[in-house]
Amino acid sequence: MKRTTWSKSSVVVAALAFALLAAGCGGGKATVPTTKGTTTTTNNVALTVPVSSSGGFNYTQGSYLEGFEFTANSSISITKLGAYDSNLSTLSNGSESFAAVPVALYDISSHSQLASVNVSASDPPTGVYRYAALSSPIALNGSDTYAVVWVSLSNYYVASPTLVASDVNPAIRYLAMVGYGPGGLTMSSTMVEPDWFFTVSANGLHAINYDLGPNFIFKSSH
Repeated sequence: MKRTTWSKSSVVVAALAFALLAAGCGGGKATVPTTKGTTTTTNNVALTVPVSSSGGFNYTQGSYLEGFEFTANSSISITKLGAYDSNLSTLSNGSESFAAVPVALYDISSHSQLASVNVSASDPPTGVYRYAALSSPIALNGSDTYAVVWVSLSNYYVASPTLVASDVNPAIRYLAMVGYGPGGLTMSSTMVEPDWFFTVSANGLHAINYDLGPNFIFKSSH
C-alpha cells in the first residue's frame, strides 16, 4: 500500500479546517490550536445545571453568602463569574426578580480574594446563569483550594437540587458547599471569605445538592 506523506504546512491547514468544521457543526466547546500541540478550550462551565430538570426549588429567606470550594485538576483560567437567575429556569416560585449581585473568587489556601464582579440582569446568560467577564483571566494552580461565592441579596437560589457527580466539570474537583457563620446560616449583605464548609468527603452528593447560587466559566489548556 502506498503511504501518503504530509508536509508540516499541510498538517496545520488540515488541523485548522477540522477545528472550524467542529465549531460550525455545534460540536460543543470551541477549540483553538496553539503552539507545541497545545489546544485551548474556551467557555467551559464549572457546574452544569439543567434548565428544566435540576430538581429542587427556587427559594430565598434572606441574604446569604453561598458558593462552593474546589481545586483545579488541570491548567485552567477563570474568565467569567456567574450568578443564578431564577427567571432562566423552568423552576417557579411566583413572581421573581433578579437584582445585581456580587460574585467573588477566593484562594482559600492564602485567604485572598482573587477577583470580584457585579452580575446584573443585562449580563448575557448561559444556561440558568448570567455571567460577567473578568478584566483579565485568573490562572489557577493545582495545589491551592479555591471558592466561588455570591451574596444572594434578594435573589432566589436553588434549594435541594438533584445534580449528579458528572454535572461537575472534570477539570475541577468539587470539595464542599461553602457559607458563612455557624452552619453557614449567618445572613450577610457584604462579601466576605467563606468560613463554613459542607464537604463532599463527609456528606457525599448532599454537598453538591445543598444550595446553588454562583458559578464560573473558564478556559483550559491541554
